[in-house]
Amino acid sequence: MIWTHHPSQPVAQAPAFGPWLGRILARMRAALAPAPDRAISWPAAVIAAADAPVATGPTAVGIGVTRIGRSAPRPEALVAAQRPSITPIAELAGPAAVPQAAVIEPARFHSLDEEAVSVVYFLSHRSGPGLICLDWFADHGLPFRRIGALHPTAPVWSAPQGALLLVDLDTLGGIAEMAEPLMRLRLNRPDLSVVLLTEEAEAHDFGTERLVLADITLRLPCAFASFEFALAEAPINNAAWQERLLGDQG
Repeated sequence: MIWTHHPSQPVAQAPAFGPWLGRILARMRAALAPAPDRAISWPAAVIAAADAPVATGPTAVGIGVTRIGRSAPRPEALVAAQRPSITPIAELAGPAAVPQAAVIEPARFHSLDEEAVSVVYFLSHRSGPGLICLDWFADHGLPFRRIGALHPTAPVWSAPQGALLLVDLDTLGGIAEMAEPLMRLRLNRPDLSVVLLTEEAEAHDFGTERLVLADITLRLPCAFASFEFALAEAPINNAAWQERLLGDQG
């Protein structure tokens, strides 16, 4: 069994051209309507307040901004006002400090009795830059004389008591050339403290095995502490050398 429904009133049929006519009218209205101002999207009250001058009183209405269009260039005054101020580092640090020259304190002898050294002789053929140990003598103001040989008229033969002789062995031909002059000096002036300076030595020699040639042998270059110890030890070894000579003579 099939039920059917028949409306009591007939339904009005819309004409077939109805939708097309609506679209045409909408397009005509859009074409004839003025284009909206897209650049202005703020409410009129906000725009008026933005254009008003900045005030500080209780009745002030300005908000302190300037309305600028999207395509308008930024005013230079506004750019300068918004640019953060940068203080130079020199002003933050204060006045530049004047660099002080480094003061280098001269090395000072501690274990050496400077008053016991009457004069220092330096036997050498060195030319050009000297040895740093000579500067250490100059810093202490010790009397200093340079000689070039051990000939019979050299001042070292008449040196006063407490004299010290430094021998720059490498500039004099080495120990092979200086062995005989040194032994002659040791026999005729046994009281004269002698320190050999050479780069050929394997190590410093503070012992008494080479007393026939010298009291001390220093390997160059040497530190200040080693040099000071050599100067302090040389008179002690020299006393042992003199006792040895006296024993041989007795």
